[in-house]
Amino acid sequence: MGLGGVFRAGLAVASAVYAVLGLALVTVGVWFFVNLYDITSLRNSNHYLLDYRVYWPQVAPWLFIIVGLFMVGVAVLGWVAARRQRRGLVAVCGALLLVAAVGHALATALVLVFVDDDATDKFIKDTIYDGYYNSQSEHNALMAFGRIEQRLRCCGANDARDYRSWRNDLPGSCCGHRYFGATCDFTDKEANERLGCTRVATVYARIISRYVGVGDAVIAALLLAGAALAWRYYVYLDERDHEHVVSNGKGETDC
Repeated sequence: MGLGGVFRAGLAVASAVYAVLGLALVTVGVWFFVNLYDITSLRNSNHYLLDYRVYWPQVAPWLFIIVGLFMVGVAVLGWVAARRQRRGLVAVCGALLLVAAVGHALATALVLVFVDDDATDKFIKDTIYDGYYNSQSEHNALMAFGRIEQRLRCCGANDARDYRSWRNDLPGSCCGHRYFGATCDFTDKEANERLGCTRVATVYARIISRYVGVGDAVIAALLLAGAALAWRYYVYLDERDHEHVVSNGKGETDC
């Protein structure tokens, strides 16, 4: 395998890796959106009727989905460019890889600066408190908040003592019961060991945002490496085509 074959194989393999990473980002974005929706659906819509502020935790999932789909598209173009060995396709692929790298770098900055901050903590806490207070008067809100308690293994907004003011027992979601309507005593060991949902949700949001931010930074570095590879492949194809033109010109002159 010559140098051109190495560049071609490298671009093809890199494109396959980018496609997998892009689909993984889309999956993370969808998962993030679904889990965040379960929490934001607890909010009292009347409180946010005239609230037009941008909440970055709600923007982040769509950001992951968009950059992930863009990455898959670039990966497909890279695969085609490697197969056809066309300078134009390789050049466009390299430029788009560079754009994707910049996009991922910006996404990393947005996640680490705007999502992983106190404003996000406040957004999640306010949402959890909304859900908890709504659960005292609305059956659907009680079921939704119970699902959050089961998923996050938490109890109440602050802790299990929150329920003492309006219930004679604890909901089963605080004690590990899987079916709605089950209850347990205030003395239940597991329920009293659990943290409040506001604290658990904010800590999870911080952890997830940091892992995603670091992962996005790694992807940006890989995309930069791919852009460099595409550029080197483009230079090789340009030199090859130039040599081909020169050799053909000499042949015609000799004749």
